[in-house]
Amino acid sequence: MNLWVIFLTGLTTGGLSCLAMQGGLLASIIANQKDDELDETQETTEVAKIRRKDRKKAKYLQSLQRKNTAAKSFDQLDWLPVSFFLIAKIISHTILGFLLGWLGSKIELSLTVRLIFQGFAALFMLATAGNLLNLHPIFRYVVIQPPKFLQRMIRNSTKSKAVFTPAAFGFLTIFMPCGVTQAMGVLAITSGNPVLGAAIMFFFVLGTSPLFAILGVATAKLSETFNQRFMKFAAITLVFLGLSSLNGIATVLDAPITFSKVTRPITYFFSDERFSNSSGGSKIAVQDGVQQVTIQVQNNGYAPNRVRVQAGTPVQLTLQTKDVYSCASSFVFKAFNIRLQLGPTDSQMVEFTPTKKGNYTFSCSMGMYTGVLEVV
Repeated sequence: MNLWVIFLTGLTTGGLSCLAMQGGLLASIIANQKDDELDETQETTEVAKIRRKDRKKAKYLQSLQRKNTAAKSFDQLDWLPVSFFLIAKIISHTILGFLLGWLGSKIELSLTVRLIFQGFAALFMLATAGNLLNLHPIFRYVVIQPPKFLQRMIRNSTKSKAVFTPAAFGFLTIFMPCGVTQAMGVLAITSGNPVLGAAIMFFFVLGTSPLFAILGVATAKLSETFNQRFMKFAAITLVFLGLSSLNGIATVLDAPITFSKVTRPITYFFSDERFSNSSGGSKIAVQDGVQQVTIQVQNNGYAPNRVRVQAGTPVQLTLQTKDVYSCASSFVFKAFNIRLQLGPTDSQMVEFTPTKKGNYTFSCSMGMYTGVLEVV
């Protein structure tokens, strides 16, 4: 996949998805360390002068100091934990991507396994949304926590440190991946290259960092009302992502009901094809009794994405790529048992004979990019 696209994915949907799962963790770390700092600095000259019997005045002054400190601009305990949390997260996920890429070079995941991964990620996103919206207590189980012995070890050794706890939890985020992170992990495996796998995870997590840093710190400073509104927004976003992922699975399987099939009559009604004399689909050349179909695989889909062929006549399908790193390079045509994995710059050919008339959907392995072969 194009690393720039991966970075943008992290910057947008990936950032929201991961923040929904891990933002509260980071905010709690910042809040706890902020409280520790206030406890350590609360004894000022004025408080020291007050006699022990005047504890009410002391508490009043201390509360004023807390408010004044909280009202200040971001200080070290705001940006330092965030920085080390994200640095550790980037390092751990880069290592993970390298290992996943190495694993992918040794084994090849079947389409079924990939779809199972994708389905799990989709259900996980929907369950996370249910947890954020407090729909049912059962959804709390989707909040993955580190092992208890690690939690105790971290808490017992970092009471006065602003670096170790965020860094440790940053590393541990590999055990609580959001749905989009899991999808990137699958992509790292399918890359079959340790270096590319590491690059995929690095640029994705790097893309999540700006939003994570801004909102991660903000959740520790802003009101509870804002947090609740943000969590609702994040939940709605996760529902959209989860349903989109499930729709992608249905598209790959060429299910009778998918979003594109449901909306196809509507898009056709407003398309130029409805008002033209053309019957639709690109013109196909026939050579030696074989229909020649060439499809350009691009980073954003297939061109043409609608082709018309004759039933009962062999079809020679040629797929071509040029600097393509997206999901589109993993081509799936379930109706004719075709699955091709193209390189970034590649050309592959396959032959088949359509016998039944109808519309058949081809797509990438995640169902993100689609096209239609119309057999007449």
